[in-house]
Amino acid sequence: MVSIMGTLGFRPDTILPTIRSTEGLQRVVVFHSDHVRSREAVSEVRDICEQMGLKFSHHEVPDAFNFMRVSKAIQNEIAAMRAAGDALQVFNVAGGTRIMSACALLVCTLEGVNCVYVHDDTLEEIPLPMLQIRYSDVLTPVQRDILRYLLEHRGEDITQKGLGLAFGLHKATVNHHIKELTARGAVHLMPSPKDSRIKLIKVEDSMELLLGRS
Repeated sequence: MVSIMGTLGFRPDTILPTIRSTEGLQRVVVFHSDHVRSREAVSEVRDICEQMGLKFSHHEVPDAFNFMRVSKAIQNEIAAMRAAGDALQVFNVAGGTRIMSACALLVCTLEGVNCVYVHDDTLEEIPLPMLQIRYSDVLTPVQRDILRYLLEHRGEDITQKGLGLAFGLHKATVNHHIKELTARGAVHLMPSPKDSRIKLIKVEDSMELLLGRS
């Protein structure tokens, strides 16, 4: 199924150019806030889609200024669409709060999804140059597993020794991976409050978005 996604604010016309320009379009998915005017815009877009014979679905994000919540909602929908074998043609980032648009742009960058913006005055559709790469693929399988482990055990004091035991890896191998992940800004080391000579590995919360469901 050929689909597009978009963030939607108060103006339904910000997504209409993308609906009209996408060849073979079958489904439209929008993300919006719980503001009454956003809901009205959703109703208008739904009516237009029904007239065009397009499937329509929407996701209302209760806190449209919560960066992680909005980003995860968008990322989860992209993952579900890919799992279903749907073809996501483009993501329209023109509507919604600035945070929503920023979240959509970030997730599309991480997931290698094409984006467009629609000019406020002319309603011209402007393609945004995106890198066609999934950023999680830059990591090795072991590094992805290490990051997942660290995310799952965020509340614990994890050392390189403990990580080696958990994965059955040699100390030098763990040290190599942690150095690379530190250089990429994925993790950082901090002294243990119990013994400053011991370094604890702390993962950045943003790694949740980098890994997604990959």
